[in-house]
Amino acid sequence: MIDRIVPATKPEDIERVAELTGVYDPVAVMHEPFRQWVVEDKFVDGERPDIGAVGAQLVEDVTPFEHMKLRCLNGTHSSISYLGYLAGKETIYDTVSDTVFAAYCKFLWEKEIIPAVDAPPGVSLEDYTAALFKRYSNPSIRHLTWQIAMDGSQKLPQRILETVQEDLDAGRPVKGLSLAIAAWMRYVGGVDERGNPIDVRDPLAEKFKALSDTGATPREKVEALIGVSDVFPKALQDNKDFVEGLVAAYEGLVEKGARAMAEAVIK
Repeated sequence: MIDRIVPATKPEDIERVAELTGVYDPVAVMHEPFRQWVVEDKFVDGERPDIGAVGAQLVEDVTPFEHMKLRCLNGTHSSISYLGYLAGKETIYDTVSDTVFAAYCKFLWEKEIIPAVDAPPGVSLEDYTAALFKRYSNPSIRHLTWQIAMDGSQKLPQRILETVQEDLDAGRPVKGLSLAIAAWMRYVGGVDERGNPIDVRDPLAEKFKALSDTGATPREKVEALIGVSDVFPKALQDNKDFVEGLVAAYEGLVEKGARAMAEAVIK
C-alpha cells in the first residue's frame, strides 16, 4: 500500500524544475512531503530487501492499511472533489479552506467512515484523519477537484459504496456519503451548478450522460444511474431507504447547491 498525494504535473511545474535543477525533465512528478509505504512481510525463505531503511513499514497483514487509506483518504477525497467541483472549487485546498466543506469532511470521518474501519495495529484513526486534514490543507499541493473526480465508476465502489453498505448493515445513517454519491450523479450528468458543461472523464461517461438525460427530474436521474450494476451492487440498488436518501440529496443539490447541502448535513 502506497500513499502520497501526487497532483497532475503541469507545464509550469516542468519549467520550475528546470529552473531549479538545470535539467529539463518532461516527466517530473510533483508530490507532497508525506509518504507511506506498507509492505506485507511475506518473502521467500525470509529473504527480504532492507526496505525499512528507507521508511517502509513491514507488517503481517497489509489489508487493514489498505482499507484505512481507501476509506479515510480516498473516500473523503472523492466526496469533497465532487461537491467542491460543483461548488466552483478548483482544488482540494480551496475546498477545505471553506469552513463548511472542512466541517463536512470531518463529519464524514467521525460519523460515517471511522465507524466502518478496523484500525491497523497501533494506529489511531482519529490521529490519522487529523493528519489527513493537514495534508489536504497544504496550499502548495494544487490537487484539482476535476482530476480526483475522474474515473468515478472505478473508484466509488471501493472508496465509498463499501463503507455505505457496512454502515447500513450496522444501522448507521449515511446522509453525508449519500450526498457525495448524489453529487457524483449530478457531476456525471455533465452540467455544473452554473449551467456550464463538465468534461467528464470516465470509461462509462457516455453511458452515464445518456442515462442522466433520460430523466427529467432528480428522482428519474437517480433511479436511472443507480441501475448501473458496474457501479452499484444489488443490495444498494434494492435498498429503498438508501435510494430515497439519494433522491433527496440530488433534489437538494439542484435546489440549494453543493455548499448549502454540505452545511445541512453537518447541522
